[in-house]
Amino acid sequence: MNLKKLLFWQPRFDLLRFLNRSQIGKIFIVIFNYAIWFFLFFVSYLLIKSDTNIFWQLLIATIVGEVIEKYGKSHALWRRPLYQRNDATPTGLVDRWYKTGSFPSGHTIKAMSFLLFLIQYPVFPISSYLLLVIPLIFLRVLIGFHYPFDLLGGAFFGLLTWLLSKYIVFPEFLTEIVHVIFNFVFLIRN
Repeated sequence: MNLKKLLFWQPRFDLLRFLNRSQIGKIFIVIFNYAIWFFLFFVSYLLIKSDTNIFWQLLIATIVGEVIEKYGKSHALWRRPLYQRNDATPTGLVDRWYKTGSFPSGHTIKAMSFLLFLIQYPVFPISSYLLLVIPLIFLRVLIGFHYPFDLLGGAFFGLLTWLLSKYIVFPEFLTEIVHVIFNFVFLIRN
């Protein structure tokens, strides 16, 4: 198998079409697509609870990651595999988000930057994180939302966003404001 075939590999079996045949399959697609965001929110909570300044690092990393993702996908270097197979955007997903290009994987950008934050600030077991995130990311290739190259690009840009934000320290008064709001929202008493 040559490198291009490997980087743009897709399974022969159309898993997306198979899952779309049943209501349970459709629900699975939606849950699997959004599950990572709930999990990353939980990881954010743990990180910010351990050190409020991490809020600013996560915010900057997320904004930079979103800008990179939107810029890359707006230039549509290639379409998502599901459209190459003439599949439709699954019900329950925002159609306009999937009509753009597939590079880079936004899920992978965030997953990689959060992994690096967890290595930097160990508030959650890395092995548990990887056990949850890796299947969710690779399932995106199997379903036809991405090619392996999109995941590699997402991992690279996730590393870049972490590098750009890992040393950010905001003034103490801003961090204290976030601390008060965080404690209020999550009903934490000092």
